[in-house]
Amino acid sequence: MTAPTVARRGGHGPDESAPLPSPPIGAADEETPTDAPAAPEPAGGVGLGTVLGALAGLWGLMIGLSALSDNSFLTHLATGRLILDGGSVPTADPYSFTAGGDPWTVQSWFASVLYAGAEEIGGLGGVRLLNGLLCTLLGVAVWLLTARSRSFLVRLAATAAVLVPATALWTGRPLLFGLLGLAAVLLVADEQLDPRWLVPIGWVWVNTHGSFPLGVVLLVLLAIGRRLDEGRWDVERRAGLWLLGGFLLAAVNPIGPRLLLFPALLLRRSEAFQAIAEWQAPRYQMLVEWWVLGLVLVAVIGVVRRPSWRATLPLVGFAALAITSARNAAPLCLVVAPILAGAVPTYGIEVGAIRRRSLRLATAGVVLVGVLFAAVSLRGPDSALDAYPTETLAWMEERGMWAPGERVVAPDFVGNFREASAGADANVFIDDRVDMYPLEVVEDYQVLLKADPEWPEVLDRRGATSILWKADTPLGGALLASDDWEVVHRDAPWVVLEPVTAP
Repeated sequence: MTAPTVARRGGHGPDESAPLPSPPIGAADEETPTDAPAAPEPAGGVGLGTVLGALAGLWGLMIGLSALSDNSFLTHLATGRLILDGGSVPTADPYSFTAGGDPWTVQSWFASVLYAGAEEIGGLGGVRLLNGLLCTLLGVAVWLLTARSRSFLVRLAATAAVLVPATALWTGRPLLFGLLGLAAVLLVADEQLDPRWLVPIGWVWVNTHGSFPLGVVLLVLLAIGRRLDEGRWDVERRAGLWLLGGFLLAAVNPIGPRLLLFPALLLRRSEAFQAIAEWQAPRYQMLVEWWVLGLVLVAVIGVVRRPSWRATLPLVGFAALAITSARNAAPLCLVVAPILAGAVPTYGIEVGAIRRRSLRLATAGVVLVGVLFAAVSLRGPDSALDAYPTETLAWMEERGMWAPGERVVAPDFVGNFREASAGADANVFIDDRVDMYPLEVVEDYQVLLKADPEWPEVLDRRGATSILWKADTPLGGALLASDDWEVVHRDAPWVVLEPVTAP
């Protein structure tokens, strides 16, 4: 039996990206304001900062080349295929029998196109290379964001402290584009990046991820902080104008200006997100959540020791967002990076004091290691699908249980996988696009997840012809104990059930 797959085109090849140029290094000692420019590095050769930036990029590359597994990504990939095949962005749901034909705003349409385009060129390995490039840029950006300190040890520690949780937080989905946009805003605000870059970055940000309002929030907090600290806000004002220009330009897209309003429209559907784990407050059941909390506490100690409104306001604002919603932990880590570097006292040698021609060889060595790592990594599996019932889905497909007119009820992440493997013929009950589904569908799904007493009515109302569910869940146990449903297939922990036929 052949299991369904998310891949439809093969082939991939190695890729490499050049790190961003090294920025001027900011001071963070007792006598100098944390945002003050550092003395120029000695002339000749390559600075130690270039090597360390390349190493941070290598760390990011290793994160980005991970095998594809995120369920949200699967629907983005499926949608990108539809866009490339049909030449237009869908405006109605093409995947489900519960919301089929309902209006759908594809906020991340450009990310979907990039995923499908990378797949066209290099198969799923091409998508992994795209993720690797994005995470490489993020890794370099994290290093640059620590430039408020001259200290080699401080910058190294701050960079590593942010990249450790990134291993879990930088998942292969459009979130990466949003994080790059936020990092660019921080770099512009620290005068390490020309603000004119925010025009193309703003366009990409709006058309790939709905987090772009965070860029405005961040600039406002930084502007107020600089005004209180220094009596001016010219840097943030200039950055804001260029970013606004990018956002206005982003209205030129296949969907139109309503993409700019999409995040605000989500606020009207807050009920639909309440049951989604990543939209809930952290439960502190995973190490990464405690690590991020530790970063915040260290940053708080730093700003108490060396008060700065420009550090305090973004820290408080983004920490509040992360405390109320786990999905905001990744943006918080980027915001914390420069705060950590600027608030910690300078120790040891300065990054700018070491500049050697021999470091050119070291930098080239890091790049070579990245190329070799990518080549070896891409020889392995492109996807990690252990969490999905691939064999069971294949069994059901062979028996026509996904045919038009059939109504299979399955968890949302199974719906995402089904969309990547079957496209517009997916015919799913639900996936993770809770912003699109009618609220009653989301509520019905929550009833099933909890096996509330109304679960039989939900299945009857949705006309379920079969159910694919885990046996070791509340609903799985209720179904196995029910006289109205019978098991027709088992593949632990998954079971397939059909209604009992009356004699």
